[in-house]
Amino acid sequence: MAITCSLENRPNEPMRKDIPMTDQSHILQYYRQPGAITRIDKYHSFLDWLADDVRVIFQVVQGILIHDSWIEQYGGKIDWSHSYDTQTAYMEDLLDKALQLDPRSLALPRSLESRVVCCCREFATLLCAILRHKGIPARSRCGFGRYFSPDYYEDHWMCEYWDQGQGRWVQVDPQIDPFQQSTLQLDFSPLDMPAGRFTVAGEVWQKCRSGEVDPMRCGIPCDPKAFGLESLYGLWFVRGQLLRDFAALNKVETVPLLVRLGKGLSWRAWRLVGASDGELSPEDYELLDTIAGYSAWPDRHFEEIRSLYLSNPDLQVPESIICRDLYRR
Repeated sequence: MAITCSLENRPNEPMRKDIPMTDQSHILQYYRQPGAITRIDKYHSFLDWLADDVRVIFQVVQGILIHDSWIEQYGGKIDWSHSYDTQTAYMEDLLDKALQLDPRSLALPRSLESRVVCCCREFATLLCAILRHKGIPARSRCGFGRYFSPDYYEDHWMCEYWDQGQGRWVQVDPQIDPFQQSTLQLDFSPLDMPAGRFTVAGEVWQKCRSGEVDPMRCGIPCDPKAFGLESLYGLWFVRGQLLRDFAALNKVETVPLLVRLGKGLSWRAWRLVGASDGELSPEDYELLDTIAGYSAWPDRHFEEIRSLYLSNPDLQVPESIICRDLYRR
């Protein structure tokens, strides 16, 4: 059965008052603990020393990583040997690579030439990993940013963490540093984004299915032919984002579409992501509608998100996609 809901003010929604506190605590406890990809215990000495301040952690992440699409705007040149070497970046891999490029303390900002080359997912998920290590509930979310090109929904990831004092999830975008904030002329703080600036994939899926949003406005502005595709916009793109976000809510934060394709790898092993729109059955679309409703309101549907992911292999990220070994396809 598909779940529908009002989407107003969802991003900064407090937890439902009708959920017993024990259930709220269960949700927060789940997102307080790392998954396999966000486990960074190897660096516990540094992380225990690091201040428990989201603003500090935000800056540390920005000092370690650099987005491949922004390097030239910073005045640098892309050196792909500075990217992580594995098929899927586990967060320990990023920190390993950072120290390989610059052995100084991870708290010290790296030069452009010594940062790990990556994309938005790594910024969001590394922040998420550090927050979880510190016992702060956090989750990496996959969806669409509205602040890169206002007329489009652009492929993006961000992190949200639980602010105990305010009793709400706070959306943050650790990719957005002062240079990007100024270049994009943003009128909000990336440390607490207003509702609607980032839209989770489930909401965009619902809007596309209802006709409110044209799916051809949803995707990423890259040359599709470089990846063997005709277009990087459409409902199929939203579907991939939806499935990646649903997996991330289950603490499986896989890489974005183009990262995998750029390594010469395929998404076909994950049927619901790799199939064309025409290859999906009515039952597939009903399932996608259902998880869209769940993921748009993850605290209200936490138990359903967990049970459905664990019980339905079509929703689970195949091991061949989340393994580290680049040569396993």
